[in-house]
Amino acid sequence: MKSHTVPVALRERLGNPGAAALTEMLDTHMRECIEFALDKSAERFERRLVEEASKIRVDMADLRRDLSDQIAASRFELVKWNFAFWVGQLVAIVGILGVMLRGR
Repeated sequence: MKSHTVPVALRERLGNPGAAALTEMLDTHMRECIEFALDKSAERFERRLVEEASKIRVDMADLRRDLSDQIAASRFELVKWNFAFWVGQLVAIVGILGVMLRGR
């Protein structure tokens, strides 16, 4: 970190101990300001991260619900068409048996 230099006019007025104390005070103040800014930035970042993570969780829950609805609809369609196929097979077998038994 860059140390502050005290201008000559101010150094003459304050003296060497006063100029050193002023430099130390300014350095301390600058460090505190930087720490404060970093803390506030970190807090904002964490808060924003939590908000975005919550939005993602909600979106994932919606997506999961939509997918489960689609899967349930697909299963219903599959069972419906299987039932239609089974009925068709039953009718075909009964027809073939009917033709075979009439021939006797």
